[in-house]
Amino acid sequence: MLTLLHDGKSRSSGILAETINLFAWENIHIEGEVLQTGVSGSGRAVQIVRVEESKLQENIWHQTYLIRLYGERDTEIFAGQSIKGLVRLYEFPERRNPHEFDYGGWLTRQGISAHGELVSIFSVAEGSSGGWSRYRSRVQANVDRVFSGDQAPMAKALLLGFKGDLTPEIREQFSRSGLSHIMAVSGLHVGFVVAPFWLIIPWFWSIRYGKWVGLMMLTLLLFGYAGLTGFSASVSRASLMAWLITYGKLFYKVRNSINLTAVAACILLMIHPVQLKEIGFQLSFSAVFIILLVLPEVQRLIPANYRFGKKGALISVVLVSIVVQAGLFPILVWYFGEFSIAGPIANALVLPVLSFTVPAGLLFAILTPVNEGMIQAGILPVQYSLEWIQWVASAIGSREESFIAVNIRSVWLLLIWFCLILFISTIRLPSLRFKWLILLLISINGFLIEQTVAKKEGQVLKVTFLDVGQADAVHIRTPGGKHILSDAGRWSPFSNSGERILLPYFREKGITRLDAVILSHPHADHIGGMPDLIREMEIGVIYQSDYDYESLLYRTYMNLARQNNITVKKPYAGEMIEIDESIRLFVLGPENNGRRPSNPNNRSLVFRLEYGSTSFLFTGDAETDQERELALRYGEFLNTDVYKAGHHGSNTSSTELLMQFVKPEYTVASLAFRNQFRHPGSDAVTRIQTYSEKQKFTSLSGAVRLISDGNSVSKNQWKQAGVH
Repeated sequence: MLTLLHDGKSRSSGILAETINLFAWENIHIEGEVLQTGVSGSGRAVQIVRVEESKLQENIWHQTYLIRLYGERDTEIFAGQSIKGLVRLYEFPERRNPHEFDYGGWLTRQGISAHGELVSIFSVAEGSSGGWSRYRSRVQANVDRVFSGDQAPMAKALLLGFKGDLTPEIREQFSRSGLSHIMAVSGLHVGFVVAPFWLIIPWFWSIRYGKWVGLMMLTLLLFGYAGLTGFSASVSRASLMAWLITYGKLFYKVRNSINLTAVAACILLMIHPVQLKEIGFQLSFSAVFIILLVLPEVQRLIPANYRFGKKGALISVVLVSIVVQAGLFPILVWYFGEFSIAGPIANALVLPVLSFTVPAGLLFAILTPVNEGMIQAGILPVQYSLEWIQWVASAIGSREESFIAVNIRSVWLLLIWFCLILFISTIRLPSLRFKWLILLLISINGFLIEQTVAKKEGQVLKVTFLDVGQADAVHIRTPGGKHILSDAGRWSPFSNSGERILLPYFREKGITRLDAVILSHPHADHIGGMPDLIREMEIGVIYQSDYDYESLLYRTYMNLARQNNITVKKPYAGEMIEIDESIRLFVLGPENNGRRPSNPNNRSLVFRLEYGSTSFLFTGDAETDQERELALRYGEFLNTDVYKAGHHGSNTSSTELLMQFVKPEYTVASLAFRNQFRHPGSDAVTRIQTYSEKQKFTSLSGAVRLISDGNSVSKNQWKQAGVH
């Protein structure tokens, strides 16, 4: 019931988002309270504001909602303040490509109904409510004052769990070195904070009401630290467990860590049930249960003469890292597609230092306003430890050997993981271990059967028309497992499709090699991503139009191809491209006639892809002249199941003469929703609707994925949860 209520809250946020989205790209006046401040991954200031009044032109709206605002780094706004300002609303985000983070879904799950740019601030005042958000902002400001500019982001992440100031490069290094967990403030940090308190517990036994005084002090300490970290799931869980364990220690109650962990989970889910779906919650509790269930059995492998000494303690630190890292393997590869194999080494080098860094750094950050001069004198050891931690993360996480890419998302793998943990934990209980062993073997067989079936079903042709704005980029995965890229998106002075879309897409799918790249013609909206692709990926061969083009972008990627010994071929009509024996790829244009039209569009490399009885037609940016040549030369051979609309749906393409022969089931046009060329043209859209059964525009739907089993073509609903 509680989960349903929270899901209802998310749906309510989504409904509000749809309403506010009607005013996208317009300016509105808002009044509200700042709940949270931070910095985005791109370096912009971010504020979460609870809006209580909105004004659009002369209309005032008193609906309360949350908005995420972006602005300049020097904006002096703190949590807890009330603001009045002018906001330019952005369009509510949606996933445009299969690999992309569902930012809009994330906003909705956080209860945020809008996002936009903070254009100007009219007034700022201290809010009527206090709360932890304001105090947390003050402590973060203290960290900025105490630590140097390059250390402050790391200190805020390690001490307070605030990762907003970290660069993507640093985050990746910590992830690949197996150290990302130390920035997700968790039970480890709570243990460091509470450890000094546990040392003085015997003293509380010796004074009247000492137990209750101690329990009250612990409650304030844990609640205070949880507040500073934003009451994250991991800290809330660890704080609850620490409180329950200490209560048992003070009052001689039964202390079963597994039961206490379960109780903590139940309490947290009663407060906020939707946490069950969050990766932080899942990783946090999974790690604890793995330690409690598996580690005791693994520690028995330590020789008895080492187990209880200093060597045993050091070995145990390494074992904890190995057990947790290995134990979380299925969850990590499910969400991230990567797994750190260097984690045990990195953790052994960092955790002993962290045990001092966390309590000392936190104490300095809180006490800074009292005597900043004294704090600056005593902070050096903490600064040195931060430098050491960052060096370890950089030295290990920047090496390719530190991690492996794994692209497996299987429920059976999770079942194997669950059964294996319980089998290890019951290995000394004969009545249970064989039951879990049987279930483990069943799960392994289920996984193997699933992979065998998936491999057989994987013998399909997948064609993904990626949303690269006003450009073309199509990923073709052949039934034989080959990867072809047709065109490489756009280039601009500020970004390009290779860096922004194609490389992240291929990384997410674990693709490191393109067997072939087919470039229809040398315009920047078709070759824009090539330099980055050549630098970062292995490319077998490039097929392209014979139209030599005078542009820096064209010369750059041609030079890179030559430097990397990539074969560049210029096929002509009548040739076939051999990539995978399960498909046939016919080149239909350009003609080998030596013509050089003034417009490179009419010298596009046109090809027809066949798999079984299904076919796909790619015409690049061919316009009226080249389409006439195709129609007169090939006639009915142009009839295909899928037609990639020429020239982004321009009126000068998809002509009547061509379309009467193509007559596709699907037509897919790749273009931007807002573009200076006013594509798609109304005449072209009319012709496309006349001659094709189904029309898809990336400007409206985002990426389009079509799958052929050799007999028919179907559309893949990749936006469904879990579909990649």
